Amino acid sequence: MTPETSTLALVGGRIIDGLGRDPIANGTVLIERDRIAAVGKEVRVPREAAVIDVGGCTMLPGIIDCHVHATYRARDMRQHLLNAPTYNVLRSTRILEETLACGVTTARDMGGADAGFRDAIAEGYVTGPRLLVSIVMISQTGGHGDSWVPAGLRLQKRAWLPSGVVDGAEEMRKLVRTLLMQGADFIKVCTSGGITSVTDSWDEPQFTTEEIGVAVAEAAGKRKRVAVHAEGIEGIRRALSANIHSLEHGWFLDEQCVEKMVERGIWWVPTLALVPLSIERRKSDPAWTGQQLAKEDDKDSVIFDAMKKQIPLWKHAVKRGIKVAMGTDQSHRLLVGENLVELAFMVDRLGMSEMEAIVAATRRAAECIERPDLGTIVPGRIADVLAVDGDPLSDIRVLEQRSRIKLVIKDGKPFRNTFQS
Repeated sequence: MTPETSTLALVGGRIIDGLGRDPIANGTVLIERDRIAAVGKEVRVPREAAVIDVGGCTMLPGIIDCHVHATYRARDMRQHLLNAPTYNVLRSTRILEETLACGVTTARDMGGADAGFRDAIAEGYVTGPRLLVSIVMISQTGGHGDSWVPAGLRLQKRAWLPSGVVDGAEEMRKLVRTLLMQGADFIKVCTSGGITSVTDSWDEPQFTTEEIGVAVAEAAGKRKRVAVHAEGIEGIRRALSANIHSLEHGWFLDEQCVEKMVERGIWWVPTLALVPLSIERRKSDPAWTGQQLAKEDDKDSVIFDAMKKQIPLWKHAVKRGIKVAMGTDQSHRLLVGENLVELAFMVDRLGMSEMEAIVAATRRAAECIERPDLGTIVPGRIADVLAVDGDPLSDIRVLEQRSRIKLVIKDGKPFRNTFQS
């Protein structure tokens, strides 16, 4: 597409529209400015349109990752404390660009990015997926989001953020109001410990149902939603009792939790690749050595073994109709530019078909983030389109291979284009 034309035609490819319908063979997607103008086999291409022949490829909507951490933090805490905050911000731009390059055109940042990151991307100063931001993840004292260390101080991991540590309903109310004032698109609350925490265990509950309910009510007053980090069962139960919008991770839910989520329409963002890939990547990462490596592997292996026992329940939950949206928990140390590996885990661990996994990462994810203008290749929707070499309905793993992602279009503009137009 040249500056002289605002119309782009993608011709000759298979189209997966994100609605779960049968693909359209040898179809055309017509884009005018930032919107889908027409889709189908018999689309008239205007003479002035720029044309890209995507023959042999599959077109699908841009992927929506509902759970990322898109800002940089050095793994070595000593080095992190020696970095200027602006250095960490600028390093974050590489994470954002890599996320878009692998086909993620929209992402929900679960703590680390403030409104400035979102707005800089939207205005074109920084390249990356459009962001929805929670700013911080809210934690109780000693909880998953508390950066206290045994030396007796709280480390400032991201200097541009306010503290997310609160205790009691009134402190929760004030912080939620503050984050909404600062431009948060949604609120993130931790109701259990986490696998990376220093001061807690992943299976311990955090915050009372009353405290969580205050966050839900305050967010609702601004027509915003609450996403909850919860891994262990009691933290999950408390969150569901407060009628949250989405459950992040939620690996150890039980049948009663599934029933409640189906009944209330609560979303599940399971982040299935996170633990197994953490174990795998540490084995070849020189930053992890000796006793530290053994300790982390032992902890994650216990969780991973327990997760495998949950697979029958997960598959049952999907059959029951639990609402699933794709998310990865991408962070500065894992999954950057590899977000689409999650789709194969959704097929393998949740029993989804390849089409169901794609829909969970497009239309369903758009429903989760309440952006009906995204997630489908339908006239009138925002033109976020990928072209991949191969057929992800035959092998979902073709989406994992960056070399196969031939075209990434966001807002009607090609970001990555390996075709000759």
